[in-house]
Amino acid sequence: MQLVERTLDALSILSKEPGGLSVTELSDKMRIPPSSAHRILSCLKKQHFVSQNADNRKYQIGYKLLTLSSNINKENVFTRTAKPFMRELADKINKTVTLCTMEGDNVVCLDYIENQDTSLFLVRTGFAMPPHATSTGKVMQAYMPPERVRRIYQKHVSHQLTVYTNTSLHDFVKELEEIRKNGYAICDEELQLGVQGIACPIFDSTGRIAGSVAFTALKSDNAINPHSISLLKHCAERISINLGDLRKTKTL
Repeated sequence: MQLVERTLDALSILSKEPGGLSVTELSDKMRIPPSSAHRILSCLKKQHFVSQNADNRKYQIGYKLLTLSSNINKENVFTRTAKPFMRELADKINKTVTLCTMEGDNVVCLDYIENQDTSLFLVRTGFAMPPHATSTGKVMQAYMPPERVRRIYQKHVSHQLTVYTNTSLHDFVKELEEIRKNGYAICDEELQLGVQGIACPIFDSTGRIAGSVAFTALKSDNAINPHSISLLKHCAERISINLGDLRKTKTL
């Protein structure tokens, strides 16, 4: 019972610290040994309830908490802004559309507009996905600093999920260059055999990468074509514009 109470206390404390806390800082606030705080944080991190900042090593609340409370989802500016545009796209292409972001070194699904094909793919809110083998992960890394891309890739490259999963950092970096030129990323059977995914970047009001919008389809459907790519890019652009407008409004 004490462990459960301490874990909940840790989450409550971290929820009030947007900049995150180190192990020592959390142990001080909870008045427990650093070793105990570290065990709690390690467990929460493993389950994606907290994430660790790669630069300062501090721990922050993770997006998986969205799976525990629909209110968090409703109050999330990113999710609320994207929802109507995702729904419009899903109706046009008749595919499940997902909204993702990076949590630590993993891709996490924040929300999705369900279609009849949802059960065929790895689509769940709060579900962590490998960044090197998904269109969403690749499109976000295309706009990240090279050193972070290398660190993320080296962490995940050992996980060759299919025979098509990229295992060359050099080739991966070249692919990211093409993604920046094209404005979208494609995953061709790298996560699931017979399945393709495509994602476009979403930017915040500062021009930084905030996440991605994507859809997945059976390769045999030939659903990824110039028309659907154009619709997806337009959807991402509209979310980016509205996300920036909303955040600017909140600061006025």
